[in-house]
Amino acid sequence: MAFQQGLSGLNVYSKGLDVVSHNIANASTVGFKASSAHFADVYAGALNGAANLQIGIGVSLAAVQQQFTQGNQTTTGYGMDMMINGNGFFRFQKNPGDLTPYYSRNGQFHLDKDGYVVNSNGCFLTGYDSPDGQTINTASIVPLTVGTGAIPPQQTGWSTLVDQSKGGLIVGVNLDARDERSAAAPGATGWEQLTPFAWDPTFQASMFNYSSSAAIYDQAGTMHTLTNYYVRQGNTGALARTWDVYTVVDNKYLVSATPNQLEFNADGTLLTTNARFELDMSNTAMQDGSTWDLTTDTIVPPPNGTYNWFKSTTPGGFAFYLDLGEMTQFGMPDNVDSIKQDGYIAGSLTNLSVSQEGYVMASYSNGQNKMMGQVVLAEFANPHGLQSTGSNMWIETYTSGQPTIGEPGGGTRGIIQSGSVEDSNTDLTQELVNMIVMQRNYQANAQTIRTQDQLLQTLVNLR
Repeated sequence: MAFQQGLSGLNVYSKGLDVVSHNIANASTVGFKASSAHFADVYAGALNGAANLQIGIGVSLAAVQQQFTQGNQTTTGYGMDMMINGNGFFRFQKNPGDLTPYYSRNGQFHLDKDGYVVNSNGCFLTGYDSPDGQTINTASIVPLTVGTGAIPPQQTGWSTLVDQSKGGLIVGVNLDARDERSAAAPGATGWEQLTPFAWDPTFQASMFNYSSSAAIYDQAGTMHTLTNYYVRQGNTGALARTWDVYTVVDNKYLVSATPNQLEFNADGTLLTTNARFELDMSNTAMQDGSTWDLTTDTIVPPPNGTYNWFKSTTPGGFAFYLDLGEMTQFGMPDNVDSIKQDGYIAGSLTNLSVSQEGYVMASYSNGQNKMMGQVVLAEFANPHGLQSTGSNMWIETYTSGQPTIGEPGGGTRGIIQSGSVEDSNTDLTQELVNMIVMQRNYQANAQTIRTQDQLLQTLVNLR
């Protein structure tokens, strides 16, 4: 019987040494979970065997169980590297059409040629998408994508990125209530000379009290400069609180022959009930029937050489709201407090980052940031029941139970730390000790076989 016992020990501790060697080999594998060999004694079954006379017949390998303890953190600085600080798993698909889920703790990701977030094996990281770049669609879990790495230009206008109740260009300026200057008298230096006006007019300081400029963008993403010239109507009574606003594009095109008008309360707050003005510059008409297209900067000059601009009555094209609802007239220096608008030039992808809640944010060269989706995490009631498929990935089994899937931070799934990865949880010191233990156990079992052989040899040699 000692032969069988010894052989079982040799077999089991050889496998135990395999487990130790596997752990040591993956000491630098990101997200790797070390395994431990579980042993069990073996007894021969006998219905009439006496309990106090049982002698075991060896040892067996009961289980090889992975230990899902948290690994150490290594900072990489790469925004698409992710570490889970908790019990969750990243969820993958082999390809967009394969709905079989795979799970991993390895958070090393990059973009493929189509803009999908994939791991080193080309598996697709899954999560919730963001159709509009602002909100998350939790209706289904799909492979995450950030597109081809570029975004087209957006003209200043009624986009979803600016509160539509306010407008496409929001200008907040304080006009000094102590400024006693008023509009220039009619004449060569007055605004009256600008309607009609010649090319490249020179705006004299005497023609306005203050001005503010903002960048606006047409359909092609070309930047234009929109300047508001603020002209106080008088310095007494209601006239001191009434301002004409002349809007000029690229410092030569007067948008409207009639200025917009603002009126303030005595305390400096805005009295004007409607401070939102529609600017339609897509095909600005002229009194003589000629047209001008700002996007192409083309014009058919009228015969008399004078230009009388006014707003087109046909909506569409390069048109937007100019919102002056944040204007004030306090007794403090003129100042531009805020300028907000929703247009921008085309931009290329410069950086990707992931928040603790799993939101994937893309940054572009034009200063825009866009939400591309949200990473989901899976959690299992019994992660020890997962079946390893290699490449640091697992699939669920009946023993593991079905996963609960949701956003990071929920339950004990944990949070995501961007720019970091989780190290292997292999403890090299412990594994080297385990290797020595397995070696000694193997040697001891070999010695029991040798001793049994010597006993049999002695028996054979009896005369």
